[in-house]
Amino acid sequence: MSTESDHDPGSVDRIGELPEPLLVHILSFLQIEDAVKTQVLSKRWKYLCSFIPSLVFRSDSVDRDIYEFAEFVNNTLTLCNCTRLKKFAVVCRFYFIQYYETKVNLWTRFAAGKGTEILHLDFHRLEEYTYEESCYELPQHLYSNSSFRELHFSSCSVTPKAGVDWNSLKKLSIGYVGLSDEVIQKILVGSPVLEILELYYFHGVSRLHFGNASLKKLILREYWDNKCDYFDGNNNNLDDSQLEISAPNLQSLEMLGCLGRKDCRLVDVSSLVDATLDFDLRHEEEDVLEDYERDQNMLRRLVERLAHVKSTIKLGTVNNGSERFALSTVEHFGETLTKLCDFDEKLYWTSQKRAYKCLMLHLTKVKFAGVRWLYRDLNFAFVQFLLENARVLQKMVIDALRDDDVKPTTEFFQKLLSFPRSSPNAVVMFYE
Repeated sequence: MSTESDHDPGSVDRIGELPEPLLVHILSFLQIEDAVKTQVLSKRWKYLCSFIPSLVFRSDSVDRDIYEFAEFVNNTLTLCNCTRLKKFAVVCRFYFIQYYETKVNLWTRFAAGKGTEILHLDFHRLEEYTYEESCYELPQHLYSNSSFRELHFSSCSVTPKAGVDWNSLKKLSIGYVGLSDEVIQKILVGSPVLEILELYYFHGVSRLHFGNASLKKLILREYWDNKCDYFDGNNNNLDDSQLEISAPNLQSLEMLGCLGRKDCRLVDVSSLVDATLDFDLRHEEEDVLEDYERDQNMLRRLVERLAHVKSTIKLGTVNNGSERFALSTVEHFGETLTKLCDFDEKLYWTSQKRAYKCLMLHLTKVKFAGVRWLYRDLNFAFVQFLLENARVLQKMVIDALRDDDVKPTTEFFQKLLSFPRSSPNAVVMFYE
Protein backbone atom coordinates (compact mmCIF):
# COMPACT_ATOMS: atom_id res chain seq x y z
CA MET A 1 0.00 0.00 0.00
CA SER A 2 1.49 3.33 -1.09
CA THR A 3 1.69 6.33 1.14
CA GLU A 4 1.35 10.01 0.34
CA SER A 5 5.07 10.50 0.73
CA ASP A 6 5.74 8.00 -2.03
CA HIS A 7 4.14 10.44 -4.48
CA ASP A 8 5.78 13.58 -3.05
CA PRO A 9 7.39 15.32 -6.03
CA GLY A 10 10.07 16.63 -3.70
CA SER A 11 11.29 13.11 -2.96
CA VAL A 12 11.87 12.18 -6.62
CA ASP A 13 15.47 12.27 -7.86
CA ARG A 14 14.81 13.81 -11.27
CA ILE A 15 18.49 14.13 -12.18
CA GLY A 16 19.28 10.60 -11.00
CA GLU A 17 16.62 9.22 -13.34
CA LEU A 18 18.36 10.64 -16.41
CA PRO A 19 20.21 8.24 -18.75
CA GLU A 20 23.85 7.71 -17.83
CA PRO A 21 25.24 9.18 -21.10
CA LEU A 22 23.33 12.39 -20.36
CA LEU A 23 24.61 12.48 -16.78
CA VAL A 24 28.19 12.06 -17.99
CA HIS A 25 27.62 14.90 -20.44
CA ILE A 26 26.42 17.13 -17.60
CA LEU A 27 29.44 16.20 -15.48
CA SER A 28 31.75 17.17 -18.34
CA PHE A 29 30.78 20.83 -17.79
CA LEU A 30 32.07 20.77 -14.21
CA GLN A 31 35.65 21.29 -13.17
CA ILE A 32 37.25 17.89 -12.78
CA GLU A 33 37.69 18.37 -9.01
CA ASP A 34 33.93 18.94 -8.61
CA ALA A 35 33.00 16.12 -10.96
CA VAL A 36 35.04 13.62 -8.93
CA LYS A 37 33.22 14.63 -5.75
CA THR A 38 29.92 13.33 -7.15
CA GLN A 39 31.15 9.76 -6.50
CA VAL A 40 29.81 9.98 -2.94
CA LEU A 41 26.22 10.72 -3.99
CA SER A 42 25.15 7.10 -4.55
CA LYS A 43 26.26 3.80 -5.99
CA ARG A 44 25.05 4.85 -9.43
CA TRP A 45 27.14 8.02 -9.35
CA LYS A 46 30.27 6.31 -8.08
CA TYR A 47 31.76 5.57 -11.50
CA LEU A 48 30.02 8.11 -13.75
CA CYS A 49 32.89 10.62 -13.54
CA SER A 50 35.28 7.96 -14.83
CA PHE A 51 33.59 8.19 -18.25
CA ILE A 52 34.03 11.95 -18.74
CA PRO A 53 35.61 12.35 -22.22
CA SER A 54 37.40 15.63 -21.46
CA LEU A 55 39.92 15.81 -18.62
CA VAL A 56 41.16 19.31 -17.81
CA PHE A 57 43.47 19.62 -14.82
CA ARG A 58 44.10 23.20 -13.83
CA SER A 59 46.12 24.69 -10.98
CA ASP A 60 46.54 28.43 -11.51
CA SER A 61 47.31 29.24 -7.89
CA VAL A 62 50.97 29.41 -6.90
CA ASP A 63 49.92 28.53 -3.35
CA ARG A 64 48.50 25.13 -4.26
CA ASP A 65 50.68 22.19 -3.31
CA ILE A 66 52.15 20.87 -6.56
CA TYR A 67 52.68 17.38 -5.14
CA GLU A 68 49.02 17.25 -4.12
CA PHE A 69 47.97 18.39 -7.59
CA ALA A 70 50.14 15.73 -9.26
CA GLU A 71 48.68 13.01 -7.03
CA PHE A 72 45.16 14.15 -7.89
CA VAL A 73 45.95 13.83 -11.60
CA ASN A 74 47.42 10.35 -11.07
CA ASN A 75 44.41 9.14 -9.09
CA THR A 76 41.92 10.53 -11.60
CA LEU A 77 43.67 8.88 -14.54
CA THR A 78 43.68 5.57 -12.67
CA LEU A 79 39.87 5.73 -12.47
CA CYS A 80 39.35 6.73 -16.11
CA ASN A 81 37.25 4.23 -18.06
CA CYS A 82 36.95 6.15 -21.33
CA THR A 83 38.14 4.28 -24.41
CA ARG A 84 38.83 7.60 -26.18
CA LEU A 85 39.35 11.15 -24.90
CA LYS A 86 38.08 14.27 -26.60
CA LYS A 87 40.43 16.55 -24.65
CA PHE A 88 43.28 16.23 -22.19
CA ALA A 89 44.77 19.35 -20.61
CA VAL A 90 47.21 20.17 -17.83
CA VAL A 91 47.55 23.85 -16.92
CA CYS A 92 49.84 24.32 -13.96
CA ARG A 93 52.67 26.39 -12.46
CA PHE A 94 55.52 23.97 -11.93
CA TYR A 95 58.48 25.72 -10.32
CA PHE A 96 61.00 23.11 -11.46
CA ILE A 97 59.28 21.05 -14.11
CA GLN A 98 62.20 18.60 -14.22
CA TYR A 99 61.19 17.25 -10.79
CA TYR A 100 57.82 16.18 -12.20
CA GLU A 101 58.90 15.28 -15.72
CA THR A 102 58.46 11.53 -15.15
CA LYS A 103 54.87 12.04 -13.98
CA VAL A 104 54.02 14.37 -16.87
CA ASN A 105 55.52 11.89 -19.33
CA LEU A 106 53.15 9.23 -17.97
CA TRP A 107 50.22 11.62 -18.34
CA THR A 108 51.06 12.40 -21.96
CA ARG A 109 51.48 8.70 -22.76
CA PHE A 110 48.09 8.06 -21.16
CA ALA A 111 46.51 10.81 -23.29
CA ALA A 112 48.13 9.50 -26.47
CA GLY A 113 46.98 5.96 -25.68
CA LYS A 114 43.40 7.14 -25.28
CA GLY A 115 43.33 8.64 -28.79
CA THR A 116 43.05 12.20 -27.44
CA GLU A 117 41.94 14.71 -30.08
CA ILE A 118 42.87 17.94 -28.23
CA LEU A 119 46.05 18.02 -26.13
CA HIS A 120 46.81 21.13 -24.08
CA LEU A 121 50.01 21.42 -21.99
CA ASP A 122 50.61 24.78 -20.33
CA PHE A 123 53.26 25.06 -17.66
CA HIS A 124 53.22 28.85 -17.09
CA ARG A 125 56.60 30.45 -17.33
CA LEU A 126 57.23 32.27 -14.05
CA GLU A 127 59.27 35.49 -14.08
CA GLU A 128 61.63 34.41 -11.31
CA TYR A 129 62.63 31.22 -13.09
CA THR A 130 64.72 30.76 -16.22
CA TYR A 131 63.47 29.28 -19.46
CA GLU A 132 65.27 25.99 -18.74
CA GLU A 133 63.81 25.71 -15.23
CA SER A 134 60.21 26.12 -16.37
CA CYS A 135 60.26 24.38 -19.76
CA TYR A 136 58.98 20.83 -20.22
CA GLU A 137 60.71 18.65 -22.79
CA LEU A 138 58.01 17.04 -24.92
CA PRO A 139 58.57 13.25 -25.10
CA GLN A 140 59.38 11.91 -28.56
CA HIS A 141 56.32 9.66 -28.68
CA LEU A 142 54.07 12.73 -28.96
CA TYR A 143 55.51 13.60 -32.38
CA SER A 144 53.89 10.55 -33.95
CA ASN A 145 50.15 10.44 -33.35
CA SER A 146 47.34 10.39 -35.89
CA SER A 147 44.61 11.18 -33.34
CA PHE A 148 45.66 14.74 -32.51
CA ARG A 149 43.44 17.41 -34.08
CA GLU A 150 44.52 20.32 -31.87
CA LEU A 151 47.77 20.82 -29.98
CA HIS A 152 48.49 23.64 -27.53
CA PHE A 153 51.96 23.80 -25.97
CA SER A 154 53.15 26.56 -23.63
CA SER A 155 56.57 26.46 -21.94
CA CYS A 156 57.27 23.18 -23.70
CA SER A 157 60.47 22.43 -25.57
CA VAL A 158 59.59 21.29 -29.10
CA THR A 159 62.56 19.27 -30.41
CA PRO A 160 61.57 16.30 -32.59
CA LYS A 161 64.63 14.13 -33.17
CA ALA A 162 63.10 12.35 -36.14
CA GLY A 163 60.16 13.36 -38.29
CA VAL A 164 56.73 14.56 -37.20
CA ASP A 165 53.60 12.52 -37.93
CA TRP A 166 50.49 14.55 -37.15
CA ASN A 167 48.32 13.48 -40.05
CA SER A 168 45.04 14.68 -38.52
CA LEU A 169 46.27 17.93 -36.94
CA LYS A 170 44.15 20.99 -37.81
CA LYS A 171 45.38 23.56 -35.29
CA LEU A 172 48.75 24.06 -33.59
CA SER A 173 49.53 26.70 -30.95
CA ILE A 174 53.03 27.00 -29.44
CA GLY A 175 54.15 29.63 -26.96
CA TYR A 176 56.98 30.59 -24.60
CA VAL A 177 59.38 28.51 -26.61
CA GLY A 178 62.62 28.56 -28.52
CA LEU A 179 62.17 27.20 -32.04
CA SER A 180 64.25 26.86 -35.20
CA ASP A 181 63.59 26.93 -38.92
CA GLU A 182 64.36 23.21 -39.03
CA VAL A 183 61.76 22.37 -36.39
CA ILE A 184 59.12 24.49 -38.16
CA GLN A 185 59.78 22.65 -41.42
CA LYS A 186 59.52 19.25 -39.71
CA ILE A 187 56.16 20.27 -38.27
CA LEU A 188 54.85 21.50 -41.64
CA VAL A 189 55.99 18.39 -43.50
CA GLY A 190 54.41 16.14 -40.88
CA SER A 191 51.12 18.07 -40.65
CA PRO A 192 49.57 17.82 -44.13
CA VAL A 193 46.10 19.08 -43.12
CA LEU A 194 47.19 21.84 -40.72
CA GLU A 195 44.89 24.87 -41.09
CA ILE A 196 45.84 27.22 -38.22
CA LEU A 197 49.29 27.91 -36.80
CA GLU A 198 49.81 30.23 -33.82
CA LEU A 199 53.22 31.19 -32.42
CA TYR A 200 53.48 33.44 -29.37
CA TYR A 201 56.38 34.47 -27.16
CA PHE A 202 58.70 32.59 -29.48
CA HIS A 203 62.24 33.09 -30.70
CA GLY A 204 64.84 31.47 -32.94
CA VAL A 205 62.78 31.56 -36.17
CA SER A 206 63.91 33.47 -39.25
CA ARG A 207 61.95 31.80 -42.06
CA LEU A 208 58.29 30.85 -42.12
CA HIS A 209 57.86 29.31 -45.56
CA PHE A 210 54.59 27.44 -45.91
CA GLY A 211 53.88 25.39 -49.00
CA ASN A 212 50.97 23.57 -47.37
CA ALA A 213 47.78 24.14 -49.35
CA SER A 214 45.78 23.48 -46.18
CA LEU A 215 47.33 26.24 -44.02
CA LYS A 216 44.84 29.13 -44.04
CA LYS A 217 45.63 31.17 -40.93
CA LEU A 218 48.88 32.31 -39.31
CA ILE A 219 48.99 34.14 -35.96
CA LEU A 220 52.25 35.65 -34.72
CA ARG A 221 51.91 37.16 -31.26
CA GLU A 222 54.66 38.58 -29.05
CA TYR A 223 58.12 37.73 -30.34
CA TRP A 224 60.21 36.61 -27.35
CA ASP A 225 63.73 37.97 -27.70
CA ASN A 226 65.98 35.62 -25.74
CA LYS A 227 68.81 38.18 -25.95
CA CYS A 228 67.07 40.39 -23.44
CA ASP A 229 64.54 40.10 -20.63
CA TYR A 230 61.32 41.89 -21.50
CA PHE A 231 59.89 41.24 -18.08
CA ASP A 232 62.68 43.26 -16.45
CA GLY A 233 62.44 46.02 -19.05
CA ASN A 234 65.96 45.34 -20.35
CA ASN A 235 66.07 46.17 -24.06
CA ASN A 236 69.81 45.83 -24.59
CA ASN A 237 71.13 43.66 -27.45
CA LEU A 238 67.75 43.28 -29.12
CA ASP A 239 67.47 40.77 -31.96
CA ASP A 240 67.05 42.76 -35.18
CA SER A 241 67.30 39.80 -37.58
CA GLN A 242 64.78 39.16 -40.34
CA LEU A 243 61.58 37.17 -40.05
CA GLU A 244 60.59 36.17 -43.57
CA ILE A 245 57.08 34.92 -44.30
CA SER A 246 56.12 33.15 -47.51
CA ALA A 247 52.74 31.43 -47.66
CA PRO A 248 51.07 31.55 -51.09
CA ASN A 249 47.93 29.74 -49.87
CA LEU A 250 47.48 31.69 -46.65
CA GLN A 251 44.15 33.50 -46.32
CA SER A 252 44.44 35.16 -42.91
CA LEU A 253 47.46 36.77 -41.21
CA GLU A 254 47.65 38.31 -37.74
CA MET A 255 50.77 40.00 -36.36
CA LEU A 256 50.03 41.13 -32.81
CA GLY A 257 51.70 42.43 -29.66
CA CYS A 258 55.37 43.25 -29.34
CA LEU A 259 57.60 41.88 -32.09
CA GLY A 260 60.81 43.18 -30.55
CA ARG A 261 63.04 44.51 -33.31
CA LYS A 262 62.37 41.77 -35.84
CA ASP A 263 62.55 42.94 -39.42
CA CYS A 264 59.35 41.31 -40.69
CA ARG A 265 59.11 40.74 -44.44
CA LEU A 266 56.34 39.25 -46.55
CA VAL A 267 57.58 37.37 -49.62
CA ASP A 268 54.47 35.71 -51.05
CA VAL A 269 51.02 36.12 -49.47
CA SER A 270 49.15 36.29 -52.77
CA SER A 271 46.00 34.50 -51.51
CA LEU A 272 45.57 36.69 -48.44
CA VAL A 273 42.09 38.17 -47.89
CA ASP A 274 42.27 39.09 -44.20
CA ALA A 275 45.25 40.78 -42.54
CA THR A 276 45.69 42.35 -39.10
CA LEU A 277 48.85 44.25 -38.18
CA ASP A 278 48.49 45.37 -34.58
CA PHE A 279 51.97 45.35 -33.11
CA ASP A 280 54.67 47.53 -31.67
CA LEU A 281 58.44 47.36 -31.96
CA ARG A 282 61.21 47.93 -29.44
CA HIS A 283 64.08 50.34 -29.92
CA GLU A 284 67.58 51.01 -28.71
CA GLU A 285 67.38 54.18 -26.62
CA GLU A 286 70.38 55.81 -28.29
CA ASP A 287 69.18 55.17 -31.88
CA VAL A 288 65.61 56.46 -31.85
CA LEU A 289 65.75 58.35 -35.14
CA GLU A 290 67.48 55.54 -37.00
CA ASP A 291 65.08 52.96 -35.58
CA TYR A 292 62.03 55.00 -36.53
CA GLU A 293 63.20 55.24 -40.13
CA ARG A 294 63.83 51.50 -40.10
CA ASP A 295 60.32 50.85 -38.79
CA GLN A 296 58.80 53.12 -41.44
CA ASN A 297 60.56 51.18 -44.18
CA MET A 298 59.45 47.87 -42.74
CA LEU A 299 55.81 48.93 -42.48
CA ARG A 300 55.94 50.33 -46.00
CA ARG A 301 57.18 47.00 -47.33
CA LEU A 302 54.49 45.11 -45.42
CA VAL A 303 51.74 47.35 -46.76
CA GLU A 304 53.05 47.06 -50.33
CA ARG A 305 52.89 43.28 -50.10
CA LEU A 306 49.29 43.54 -48.89
CA ALA A 307 48.17 45.85 -51.69
CA HIS A 308 46.04 43.12 -53.25
CA VAL A 309 43.90 42.87 -50.11
CA LYS A 310 40.81 44.91 -50.95
CA SER A 311 41.02 47.27 -48.01
CA THR A 312 42.02 50.79 -47.13
CA ILE A 313 45.16 50.99 -45.03
CA LYS A 314 45.13 53.79 -42.49
CA LEU A 315 45.55 54.36 -38.78
CA GLY A 316 43.51 52.20 -36.46
CA THR A 317 41.01 49.75 -37.94
CA VAL A 318 39.33 50.13 -41.32
CA ASN A 319 36.47 47.85 -42.30
CA ASN A 320 35.54 47.35 -45.93
CA GLY A 321 32.67 45.00 -46.62
CA SER A 322 33.40 41.39 -45.73
CA GLU A 323 37.16 41.89 -46.05
CA ARG A 324 39.06 43.91 -43.51
CA PHE A 325 42.51 45.25 -42.80
CA ALA A 326 43.61 46.57 -39.43
CA LEU A 327 46.79 48.58 -38.91
CA SER A 328 47.99 50.04 -35.64
CA THR A 329 50.98 52.31 -35.95
CA VAL A 330 54.22 51.74 -34.12
CA GLU A 331 54.48 53.85 -30.99
CA HIS A 332 56.26 57.12 -31.75
CA PHE A 333 58.84 58.93 -29.67
CA GLY A 334 57.44 62.28 -28.54
CA GLU A 335 59.90 65.05 -29.27
CA THR A 336 61.50 63.27 -32.23
CA LEU A 337 58.27 63.01 -34.23
CA THR A 338 58.46 66.45 -35.84
CA LYS A 339 62.09 65.81 -36.84
CA LEU A 340 61.02 62.69 -38.70
CA CYS A 341 58.22 64.33 -40.67
CA ASP A 342 59.91 65.70 -43.77
CA PHE A 343 56.66 66.79 -45.40
CA ASP A 344 53.64 68.92 -44.52
CA GLU A 345 51.15 66.29 -43.44
CA LYS A 346 48.24 68.71 -43.22
CA LEU A 347 48.88 70.04 -46.72
CA TYR A 348 49.21 66.51 -48.07
CA TRP A 349 45.71 65.45 -47.02
CA THR A 350 43.95 68.72 -47.72
CA SER A 351 45.44 68.82 -51.22
CA GLN A 352 44.32 65.33 -52.24
CA LYS A 353 42.13 65.48 -55.35
CA ARG A 354 42.11 61.82 -56.29
CA ALA A 355 38.78 59.97 -56.08
CA TYR A 356 39.20 56.84 -53.98
CA LYS A 357 36.70 54.13 -54.94
CA CYS A 358 36.91 52.60 -51.46
CA LEU A 359 35.96 55.90 -49.82
CA MET A 360 33.12 56.55 -52.23
CA LEU A 361 31.49 53.13 -52.26
CA HIS A 362 32.66 50.87 -49.44
CA LEU A 363 34.15 52.48 -46.35
CA THR A 364 31.53 52.38 -43.56
CA LYS A 365 33.55 52.17 -40.33
CA VAL A 366 36.83 53.71 -39.21
CA LYS A 367 38.59 53.35 -35.87
CA PHE A 368 41.65 55.28 -34.75
CA ALA A 369 43.37 53.30 -31.99
CA GLY A 370 46.09 54.68 -29.75
CA VAL A 371 46.13 58.26 -31.05
CA ARG A 372 47.99 60.31 -28.46
CA TRP A 373 46.90 63.83 -27.56
CA LEU A 374 50.39 65.03 -28.36
CA TYR A 375 49.88 64.31 -32.03
CA ARG A 376 46.28 65.40 -32.41
CA ASP A 377 47.07 68.27 -34.80
CA LEU A 378 48.81 65.86 -37.15
CA ASN A 379 45.79 63.54 -37.13
CA PHE A 380 43.19 66.26 -37.72
CA ALA A 381 43.94 66.64 -41.43
CA PHE A 382 43.46 62.93 -42.05
CA VAL A 383 40.21 62.86 -40.05
CA GLN A 384 38.95 65.81 -42.06
CA PHE A 385 39.95 64.11 -45.32
CA LEU A 386 38.00 60.95 -44.44
CA LEU A 387 34.88 62.79 -43.33
CA GLU A 388 34.82 64.88 -46.50
CA ASN A 389 35.33 61.93 -48.87
CA ALA A 390 33.79 58.81 -47.28
CA ARG A 391 30.31 58.97 -48.81
CA VAL A 392 28.86 55.88 -47.11
CA LEU A 393 30.62 56.28 -43.76
CA GLN A 394 28.44 55.30 -40.80
CA LYS A 395 30.75 55.49 -37.81
CA MET A 396 34.14 56.97 -36.93
CA VAL A 397 35.57 56.00 -33.54
CA ILE A 398 38.60 57.77 -32.07
CA ASP A 399 40.00 55.74 -29.18
CA ALA A 400 42.84 57.90 -27.81
CA LEU A 401 45.48 57.00 -25.28
CA ARG A 402 45.28 59.09 -22.12
CA ASP A 403 48.24 61.40 -21.61
CA ASP A 404 48.54 62.85 -18.12
CA ASP A 405 50.50 65.86 -19.39
CA VAL A 406 48.14 66.95 -22.15
CA LYS A 407 44.35 67.10 -21.78
CA PRO A 408 41.75 67.68 -24.51
CA THR A 409 40.09 71.06 -24.60
CA THR A 410 36.61 72.20 -25.59
CA GLU A 411 38.11 73.71 -28.74
CA PHE A 412 39.53 70.30 -29.60
CA PHE A 413 36.10 68.65 -29.60
CA GLN A 414 34.48 71.58 -31.38
CA LYS A 415 37.03 71.46 -34.17
CA LEU A 416 36.66 67.71 -34.51
CA LEU A 417 32.88 67.92 -34.82
CA SER A 418 32.92 70.94 -37.15
CA PHE A 419 34.40 69.12 -40.14
CA PRO A 420 31.94 68.74 -43.04
CA ARG A 421 30.77 65.21 -43.80
CA SER A 422 29.89 63.82 -47.20
CA SER A 423 27.87 61.04 -45.56
CA PRO A 424 24.65 62.25 -43.89
CA ASN A 425 24.71 59.18 -41.61
CA ALA A 426 28.25 59.58 -40.31
CA VAL A 427 28.60 59.59 -36.52
CA VAL A 428 31.82 60.58 -34.76
CA MET A 429 32.48 58.93 -31.38
CA PHE A 430 35.37 59.73 -29.08
CA TYR A 431 36.83 57.66 -26.23
CA GLU A 432 39.76 58.35 -23.94
